[in-house]
Amino acid sequence: MVEGAFSIPGGGPIPAEVRTVFFDAGNTLVYLDLAWIAERLASDGWDIDEDRLFYGQSVAAYEATHMALLKRYHTDAHRLPPYFSRVLELAGIPKDFTRDCANILVEEHRSSVLWRVVPDFVQHTLSELLRRGYMLGVISNTDGRLKPLLDKHGLSSYFTCIIDSSVVGIEKPSTGIFRFALDAAEADPQNCVYVGDIFAIDIAGARRAGMTGILIDPLSLHGEFDCIKVANLPAILNLLPPVEYRPIRPLS
Repeated sequence: MVEGAFSIPGGGPIPAEVRTVFFDAGNTLVYLDLAWIAERLASDGWDIDEDRLFYGQSVAAYEATHMALLKRYHTDAHRLPPYFSRVLELAGIPKDFTRDCANILVEEHRSSVLWRVVPDFVQHTLSELLRRGYMLGVISNTDGRLKPLLDKHGLSSYFTCIIDSSVVGIEKPSTGIFRFALDAAEADPQNCVYVGDIFAIDIAGARRAGMTGILIDPLSLHGEFDCIKVANLPAILNLLPPVEYRPIRPLS
């Protein structure tokens, strides 16, 4: 085991020197409005409940690392329609109808932002991390509406920096956006962790910038990836003790 690090079963160590926690936004801090999607689909005769949609979005996040989606579509704006189509197909919409249904979701997202649900555990997790002495930040591929969205939900005050790809002109997984955030937070990468839900965009990008990645993997789909995984956001509290904590070396 690396001296001065916490041992994380199945995921490797988190450096004891971690002082800053960066987050993705979508499906990490703000979540798809599955209730609205289910209700909108029902108005067109589709009986797709929230659990099936949750399954669809979880598997689509996993597949995003493996499939040509990430190679064919170079920006989040281009990825969005096929992403929604895949979520809906996995949730049970016949493939012949997924494109039309996905277009409805794209239009709703453009007008109102579909990643707009903030469960109570988000503020609890952020508050507890601040109490433990961590500095917090956000690094997200978004379209210029990230700060207003976080303002609306009372989240902005938790963060030292909020990095919106549309504002800075760089998208994940480019190391440039992570370095931009590191400069804004005046943080060293080896003292940072990044929490996100898509391995190829979030974890791989953070690693190349020198950070430790934590992958949110609610259905335990990412077993082949060598990274730290948690089932949900609050589980990171099990990995990040108060910053003054230092592990005691066992007696030899």
